[in-house]
Amino acid sequence: MIRHDTLDKEAYTKLLTALVKEISITQTQFDNLVKSYEAVGKYIGEDPRLDGYSPLIFPQGSLRLGTIIQPVGKDDDLDVDLVIRLTGKSPHWTQADLKRIIGDRLKSHGTYKGMLDDEGRRCWTLLYRQKSESKSERYHMDILPSVAEAGYTRILNEVLSKAYSLEQAKRIAIRITDNESWDYCISKDILTWHSSNPDAYAYWFADRCRTSRVITEGRSIMAAIMPIGKLAKEKSVLQHVVQILKRHRDIMFRNDHDDKPISIIITTLAGMSYQGEENLVDALCNVSNSMESFICKNERNEFVVKNPVNPEENFADKWTSHPKRQHNFFLWLDAVKKDFANIFQSKGPLLRENLGKAVGADIAAAVSETLIKSHQSNIHNGIAKVTATGTIGTIGKSLNASNCFFGEE
Repeated sequence: MIRHDTLDKEAYTKLLTALVKEISITQTQFDNLVKSYEAVGKYIGEDPRLDGYSPLIFPQGSLRLGTIIQPVGKDDDLDVDLVIRLTGKSPHWTQADLKRIIGDRLKSHGTYKGMLDDEGRRCWTLLYRQKSESKSERYHMDILPSVAEAGYTRILNEVLSKAYSLEQAKRIAIRITDNESWDYCISKDILTWHSSNPDAYAYWFADRCRTSRVITEGRSIMAAIMPIGKLAKEKSVLQHVVQILKRHRDIMFRNDHDDKPISIIITTLAGMSYQGEENLVDALCNVSNSMESFICKNERNEFVVKNPVNPEENFADKWTSHPKRQHNFFLWLDAVKKDFANIFQSKGPLLRENLGKAVGADIAAAVSETLIKSHQSNIHNGIAKVTATGTIGTIGKSLNASNCFFGEE
């Protein structure tokens, strides 16, 4: 179980806040992603075969939820999940037809044709700047073709205007292509296609985030927490917790991409565990200590992590056929608790060392440099103060004039 020294909570909060800033994508990266997916959406939308179906491209996953983080490995890139949604379709189209139409459109573009990866189970993938030596410049976009029923936009706006509920969430499900479906080349009825609900999941997550005071009265939950096409300047505590957990996961499994804990499970369990803590340290401690309690077992004694917007779906369904993934998840969760417990109980060089083990030595160095400069600036500007015990600093008793939290003890 993670514990922390209450007297040093402000110091550790500043540390985690600096950490989140280092692992978040930059405004430039975000703008490039938005520009790229809007261009793709525009090109797909101009396909005459899609006339009358109002094609719309939008992000899902971490870019939509505001939990996207910088890649870790030198060969890694940013992973962006997109949905291309039609409202209605030709009555003659199967899943295979829709998937082929989107793929053919991308192949007809001189640039996109050369960027296309092999066809995926559900998506088409575009690879951007893969030859760049900088991992921060590389990214790929998974584009998921989907269909919504007539009147979807009206229903969506209606749902988002009300308090979140599972019943309301079910109204905004969409149907997606999946080439492993038995009726992939047969069924023209979208009600038989695989269901997905990215809008409802985003709304659920936003609802879990809104228990924080970061939300401004008079603004919709979605607009305040995860505006589409804009990089939120102020994120919720829960979003920061998820980013930190994902960074720890990426460092721990930098050499095991296939069997690392998946982001949807981390995000879901974190959302279920979050109890509205206003402080990032308190939230990280509570979420890490509580996540396991939201994992249950079914009648076959298999672990279940329920999709909160579709309880029939088990995000951990692959654990049975891939037992290493189950093992790695619990191994990771135990490491999170131990690593951050060590961080919250250390100072000086040991703190930097422990932070480096958890989130990467390069990030730990950047965080320490940021905090040191901030403290030195506060001293110069007369903001830092001396307490009754002779401690100097704005972040608690851990700071003094000589060590600034990360320095010599």
